[in-house]
Amino acid sequence: MAAALAVIAASVSLYPVFSGLTWFWCGVASVIVVAATGTLTRLRRLPVAAVLAAYAVALLLWLNLAFSNARSLWHLLPTPASLAALFDIAGQGFGEAAKYAPPAPELRGMVLLAAAGIGLTALLTDLIAVRLESAALAGLPLLLLFTEPFTLSVAPGFAGTAIAFCAGVAGYLALLSSEARDRIREWEHPGPAARDEPETGTLAAAGRRVGFASVVLALCLPLFIPGLHATRLFGGQPGIGGSGGTGGGGGGGGDGVIGFPNPNAQLFQELHSAQPQNVLAYATSDPYPGYLQVYTLDQLTDDAGWQMYSQPRDLVPVSPALPAPPGLTVTGPSVTRQTTNITVDRSVGSDAFGALPVPYPATSVKANGTLTADKSTLMVFDNGVSLGGLSYTVTGLNESPTYQQLAAAPPPADSTAAHYRSVPSSYDALKPLAEAETAGATSELQQAVDLQSWLSDGPFKYTLDAPTVLSAPALTRFLTVTRAGYCQQFSFAMAVLARLLGIPARVAIGFTQGAQQSSGRYLVTSHDAHAWPELYFQGYGWLRFEPTPNGGAGQASASPPVYTSQPASAGTAGQPQTQPSAGPAAAATSNPLRHLPFPGQSAGQQAPGPGSVSPWEIAGLVVAGLIVVLAAAPRCARGVIRRRRWRRRSAAGPPDAATARADRVRARDVAWAHAAWAELRDDLTDYGAPSRPSESPRAVAARAGTGLRLAVQAQAALGRIAMAEERARYAPAPADGARLRADSAAVRRAIAAAVPREARWRARLFPASVVTPALNALASTADLYRGSRRRSPQ
Repeated sequence: MAAALAVIAASVSLYPVFSGLTWFWCGVASVIVVAATGTLTRLRRLPVAAVLAAYAVALLLWLNLAFSNARSLWHLLPTPASLAALFDIAGQGFGEAAKYAPPAPELRGMVLLAAAGIGLTALLTDLIAVRLESAALAGLPLLLLFTEPFTLSVAPGFAGTAIAFCAGVAGYLALLSSEARDRIREWEHPGPAARDEPETGTLAAAGRRVGFASVVLALCLPLFIPGLHATRLFGGQPGIGGSGGTGGGGGGGGDGVIGFPNPNAQLFQELHSAQPQNVLAYATSDPYPGYLQVYTLDQLTDDAGWQMYSQPRDLVPVSPALPAPPGLTVTGPSVTRQTTNITVDRSVGSDAFGALPVPYPATSVKANGTLTADKSTLMVFDNGVSLGGLSYTVTGLNESPTYQQLAAAPPPADSTAAHYRSVPSSYDALKPLAEAETAGATSELQQAVDLQSWLSDGPFKYTLDAPTVLSAPALTRFLTVTRAGYCQQFSFAMAVLARLLGIPARVAIGFTQGAQQSSGRYLVTSHDAHAWPELYFQGYGWLRFEPTPNGGAGQASASPPVYTSQPASAGTAGQPQTQPSAGPAAAATSNPLRHLPFPGQSAGQQAPGPGSVSPWEIAGLVVAGLIVVLAAAPRCARGVIRRRRWRRRSAAGPPDAATARADRVRARDVAWAHAAWAELRDDLTDYGAPSRPSESPRAVAARAGTGLRLAVQAQAALGRIAMAEERARYAPAPADGARLRADSAAVRRAIAAAVPREARWRARLFPASVVTPALNALASTADLYRGSRRRSPQ
């Protein structure tokens, strides 16, 4: 039982991998099947090979029943067809696991893999801990299960990690405790009687203290050591980059230049981190700085979403000038040159970014190391330097064309359209939706603004609790069913819909502008990680759009560009009429507010809307409520016990009418005597003068009366209570109990007046007669198997 509970507790650590709970209950069922099989195999002594075979057969039967019963004999017994289908589903699960970034949808194949993996962990744990009698080594399969999310570059928040860690450790400690008690009992002679069993309570209590202290130390240590975080203990790095693993967002770097991480997975990781981590700070001459671009995803695939090419193409040295921004040929007052000085935070790992965060489009970069740039995306790579603490200067262009200028832009060249308009056929079913939402648009810009307005201001909701979109079916579900997500889903959707309308598009991933500090510099944190679409307009090149809901209802630091605000005089159906007009005046009046987070909130965090309550406020209210309830519980419990005790004693006695009245009165007086005596003992315990079980009622009364120096009236009441209890125990006729309740209250008031103030308040708020039994019951509950289990015959 302890082994099964330990596996279930350790499996809680997989919660960030999936977006639901079906996998968990399937895993629990696998554990139960394995535990029941192990119990049956121990009824007789069997070879280890036979036990392993029994485990495997039972687990296979369960998986076949749960995932492939339609082809089974009587929907229960496996057949060649059902086993073949089961292995096909497992193969699909491996393929799906390679496509989806956590939290993945609960697809059938992936749930099968989770149930099988948890079942195999339970098999190994039960075999090692119970059959081979080595509970300590059974922690190895539990550790493999616990560390699985970290191998997938999943970084749950601190609260989630702490809960999963405590659950896993509690299960493992219970397993060790169970084995330790068995070993202690083996020191006694075989088959001891229940009264002869060795007392393990002291050792168990010491073990609980050591285990509790170890868990608290493990949880608190990262909070007090700068730079030590859970994900870094397993090789992860903060920031949008991470170290080198390949995935849905990119492949291995070409010519040993750079190793690309999975941008989508890391974007999810950053936005879901419990506490924002500083990424970089910068000062800029731009009064309204734009976003900082790290990755550019320009290849749309069927089942892996937006991708970078497997390696940087057309890399050129930066010395310090960069290649000309693709498609940008317009000059004049709408294009200004700005300088930005960026310093990466020292806590950022040496390989956290696949590329340097820079404003787009950058024209020159000055930094230590060997700089190269991609001619088509202007991604900048700096090789041979540590990013932590790196400072570099970026000169770039700030484009502020008007709505009319972009609407009049000529169509792009065929060389650009060929690649950036290509869409896999699996997305063609979404083209009618794109056309319906842009009906009446007379230009590509108007179509783009319609899409942006529909996604950011339409029926969609911003939430971080949404699965990553990487395929046409997932995108269709997002656009037509769930309509809830964060920047990954919104940017993916707008870029695909724009291509379906014939507008060249791609996806960029990086950071929003962050929050301006009192010094004038901007601070960018991990919660400012963001994804956005970029659309191509001839003469102006690649321009960003913002379909993600922003402000109080979305990502707080996101902001739509000014050139997407249509002048009221040019309005048509379907166009946003309430946005400010384009131009410097509009930027001066509206744009700065969009760059500032809500008070007390870091940039990138979702701000609470009007009338809404943030999760932190809800958590604070819950914690405060629990504290109030816990503080009031002992006093309330003491009052309830007192009232129930007197009410129950008042109703004592034979209820039938045939019983003589004298017998009923006698039973009532006995009950009242016992109630008064129980109250007296609890009152003495509450006020720090408990009685010993060996003391007689008369001895307790004498010691309490003289020791507490009670008044004469109180001592008389105390004596009557003691005499009533003794007569109820030993005399043929009990004393009259009519005054005992009043005597009990008088003695309680006298005792309270006789003790110091601290003892008086302690008795009122935390009565020992309630708290001590509760703590003892809690300790007994933690001591799961004390005195109740024998070692099973092998």
